[in-house]
Amino acid sequence: MFAKERRDKICEMMRENGAVTTSYLVDFFNVSIETIRRDLLCLEESGMLMRVHGGAVQVGEMKQYNSLPLRNTEQSAQKRELAKKAVQNVCEGDFIIVDSGSTAIYFAEELKEKFSSLTVVTYSIDVFEILRNHKDFSVILCGGIFEKSENAFYGSLTLDMLDRLHVSKAFICPSAVSLENGIYDYQHNLCSVQRKIMEISDSIFILADSSKFESRALFKLSDMKTEYVYITDGSLSEKLKKLYVENGINIQTPKKSEC
Repeated sequence: MFAKERRDKICEMMRENGAVTTSYLVDFFNVSIETIRRDLLCLEESGMLMRVHGGAVQVGEMKQYNSLPLRNTEQSAQKRELAKKAVQNVCEGDFIIVDSGSTAIYFAEELKEKFSSLTVVTYSIDVFEILRNHKDFSVILCGGIFEKSENAFYGSLTLDMLDRLHVSKAFICPSAVSLENGIYDYQHNLCSVQRKIMEISDSIFILADSSKFESRALFKLSDMKTEYVYITDGSLSEKLKKLYVENGINIQTPKKSEC
């Protein structure tokens, strides 16, 4: 097979799976690892992919920003699936903090169903409304300036309140996740709240449905960190998941029996 044919096939695999691994390409094409590395370098220089340790990922596209009501209807099955997986990281009696947004709503609904006693901090009106009537939940709402489009609070008052708190686990729901570029979101006002949440939490859990992987948004929240736990649905391609794991990322997806 000529180099161009091989590189065209690599691009096809990339479109199908979102990622390719060097070891798989070596076996698939029956060529040396040096040949594959040259192919990936050439494709990266052409802007077709981005090389990472162990392979390559697709160049992250900008994730489209949609209103909260619309996001509540998008990827609903995937968000429900990852929420069921995410609550497995919560224990009875935990002190946790929950982000805002559509994924946070699905997560809050699972918390309400699965647990008897929790302390939950949030700056989201939606999360607060779901949890406030649970008789054995202690719910702390961090107020401030109200962001109507996201049904959440922000600003110095919100940050000051968060500065007075400390929780064991934070569940962050960003707009985009990229192995090379990091974790992103769209609302500048809320990004400062999300960063503060990360500061006051012992453990960070990133909740993102599979459509958000290898994409970007406008504002960067954080680099990808190996100490974070990344939770998604079962639709994430096995090749992309394998590449994340090979780069030291702790990624959780539901088992088939859980889907």
